[in-house]
Amino acid sequence: MSAHTQTIAFFGATGGVTNSTLAQALTAGYHSTALARSPQKLIDMLRTTHFIPLEVIEKHLTIHTGDIKDISAVSATLRNPLDASKLVDTICFGIGAYPVMQWSLLHPITLSDVHICEDGVKTIFAALEALETQNIAESSTGRKPLFSTISTTGITAKQRDVPLLLYPVYIYALHVPHEDKRKAELLLVNDGGKHIRDCVVVRPTLLTDAAPIGVDKVRVGWEWKGTETEKAGVKEAGPQLGWSVGRKDVGAWVFEKVIQEGGWEGKCVSLTY
Repeated sequence: MSAHTQTIAFFGATGGVTNSTLAQALTAGYHSTALARSPQKLIDMLRTTHFIPLEVIEKHLTIHTGDIKDISAVSATLRNPLDASKLVDTICFGIGAYPVMQWSLLHPITLSDVHICEDGVKTIFAALEALETQNIAESSTGRKPLFSTISTTGITAKQRDVPLLLYPVYIYALHVPHEDKRKAELLLVNDGGKHIRDCVVVRPTLLTDAAPIGVDKVRVGWEWKGTETEKAGVKEAGPQLGWSVGRKDVGAWVFEKVIQEGGWEGKCVSLTY
């Protein structure tokens, strides 16, 4: 599908990974929508971090003011910006919350909202149901949207996807946010086509703000969503183990591989350097 016809809805667009994907999409001429509590903050990030000209933003991006629990704002974001009687083709989800210290020996780091990802997916599903009652249930291609989400390594029930030395960090410091990611993943994996046509679960290892080194330098592993290890005769490749990966490179990978090229539907993808 060409950049001039495919449309994308972004949730969590001020986050490093999703902001990078949005910048790539705008540069390539894709028409997009974004949900933002502060539209000006999003515009400023696109202009100062990614050097997107204001005229490009104004031409290709429709920003809806609100948060992920505002079903009305979420519904508006899910509508095709070129044809409000249709849904967008792809949903890019990168919602997160701020880390918060708490008095706990086992889990000293929690989140400002410990259910933000899970509740975000639920709200999007509820918004899609509400839109369906208005006969808005498909994209311009006659299909339901593809849902791409930023998750994390360390929560798979299959092969280990984290170096052993990172396990203490994951268990001690990241247990609470990882539980939220796991629950959000399960909603997508178990949807069965009710709300979305399929999902791509992107699982980067520890994210950094390092300068991008290129998508071709990102190592990629993958497994099938759910419990199956083989589908239609294709066995999952298994994860790639690594220590870190840059947010901008992950965002670029999502744009190039998930949005532009396709073929990752139904897969949980591990990304690392």
